[in-house]
Amino acid sequence: MDGLAAKLAKESGMGAPVPTQNPNDLNGLDPREVVDVRFFLKPEELDEAAAIRNVKSNQKSHKALMRTICGLGGVYAAFLPYMKGATWSIWWHHRPDAFIFWGAFLLLSIYNVLGQPGIMKLNRMANRLDVERRICISHRGIDITHGRLRQQKQWNDFSFFQETPTIILLQTNGASFWTLPKRAIPAGRGDQLQTLLNAKLRRR
Repeated sequence: MDGLAAKLAKESGMGAPVPTQNPNDLNGLDPREVVDVRFFLKPEELDEAAAIRNVKSNQKSHKALMRTICGLGGVYAAFLPYMKGATWSIWWHHRPDAFIFWGAFLLLSIYNVLGQPGIMKLNRMANRLDVERRICISHRGIDITHGRLRQQKQWNDFSFFQETPTIILLQTNGASFWTLPKRAIPAGRGDQLQTLLNAKLRRR
């Protein structure tokens, strides 16, 4: 009896399943209104984005100043126990909190003086370059999908954009940014993208 009822419901359309919303759809927008970009970010594109966001810190004079400051801080940390009439060994046994804090400070200072070795590799690992990105840009805002991460951002969530011959960098109001490689922009949609960006965001 249940099988017959199901068959009749199916034929009448009453039992048709309700379609579920695809998390990667355009949320009701006309595809012509959306610049839909899918890509795997390349390591050199991430490095370029990081470089243009840190132009000042990448200048040789600024790097030298920062290393000098870190070096002086490291020397201070190294001699601090002795300045307090103790040793690192005494701090380890009697003041483990001070040992851990100033020991970490000393190691961090040495790491910065050495030029932060391996930082670019760590940055690439943290940004999961092996996971496809999808950035949908429309008059409503910017929808971002990166693996399980899905964000629907308004234009006022971004402060500005920067551009090079190969990438577009979208800077949020915080410290994070998103990199959009120009190679991934669908054919014929570059002008539409530029119009949206110039209308909604400040160019830097």
